Amino acid sequence: MTTLQDLFGVQLPVIQAPMAGVQDSRLALAVSNAGGLGSLRCVMLAVDAIRKELAAIRAGTDKPFNVNFFCHALPTVSLNARRSGVLRLHRTTRNSGSP
Repeated sequence: MTTLQDLFGVQLPVIQAPMAGVQDSRLALAVSNAGGLGSLRCVMLAVDAIRKELAAIRAGTDKPFNVNFFCHALPTVSLNARRSGVLRLHRTTRNSGSP
């Protein structure tokens, strides 16, 4: 079984939540350097600010980190696709022994 640590190449099973508006590269650096997966929120940053923050992270660590963006345009999903997804989820849940 692949662990979170194996998947992301970190020491601890910790992923820092990217928090738009209240954190910058310093928190992502601290988490990455402590063994977790630090996260840089980019949703509210201009391209130049993203470059500056990424440069700061790269200068401060050689550990893995996450760069987080939001998808603001919702995809169009047909009713059939939604039903199919719900049925797959139901089968997966039922087969896993979950109620």
